[in-house]
Amino acid sequence: MSNQLTPLKIIIGVGILICLSIYGCKKENNTSAEDIHAAMLADVNALRSTGCTCGTTYMPPVPPVKWNNILETAAAEHAKDMYVNNYFSHIAPNGSSPIQRAQADGYTGMYMGENIATGYNSVVQVMDAWEKSEDHCKAMMDSTYVDFGAARYNSIWVQEFGR
Repeated sequence: MSNQLTPLKIIIGVGILICLSIYGCKKENNTSAEDIHAAMLADVNALRSTGCTCGTTYMPPVPPVKWNNILETAAAEHAKDMYVNNYFSHIAPNGSSPIQRAQADGYTGMYMGENIATGYNSVVQVMDAWEKSEDHCKAMMDSTYVDFGAARYNSIWVQEFGR
């Protein structure tokens, strides 16, 4: 399977949901979930603190996001669901969107963004791919977001951003 990028933007009610995806397929070994979470949060906040160019658009530095356990749970459940049920999409087979899944887990925010990926062996690799993709990069740099959770299940990576 090739690494294809497929951005999708959906507007839901009073909130905005930005859906973004990357395709591929591999697995990381010998790294705990805690190490992945700490590295992912540190990398996202390092990017946000320095600013960057997403595609051809300069994105100035923005405040850091803070870890949110509910968004982590939503990310983990979605990653596992995609893996177990053999699909790769922001919209689950039951029709649920990222904001619906996060709210079902107890998240009270009205704005959500999600990056999903498969095919990368490490946080460094998946972050590099997301940073090189204009829409994924912009999601990570969006100053709307203040909360963050991420998870990995086998070959599936999910980042959830919220406010």
